[in-house]
Amino acid sequence: MTPELIVFWGIVGWCGTPWPRRWPLPLPPPPSPWIRTVVGVVGGVVGGWLFNSAWPVSDAVSVGLAVAASGVGALLGSIVLGDLAGLASAGPQPEPPT
Repeated sequence: MTPELIVFWGIVGWCGTPWPRRWPLPLPPPPSPWIRTVVGVVGGVVGGWLFNSAWPVSDAVSVGLAVAASGVGALLGSIVLGDLAGLASAGPQPEPPT
């Protein structure tokens, strides 16, 4: 694992956009853009690292293809960690009407 690969995962995590959520309850206010960026970068690095440890790059495979594929893991890690941070910052929600 090289520093260039870690920077690539961080950039992918920074560019990762959150999924549009369809909640039956009112949405919480969006977090600060700085918090969202930091969580995205950390999630990107963690997701890329997990993808790279699950499917390590071999010399027989094209290195560029392996880097691009680990970018998908970085994007998924960014989205998942961003969603978890959004849920953690949501606070108590009102009960749905019955």
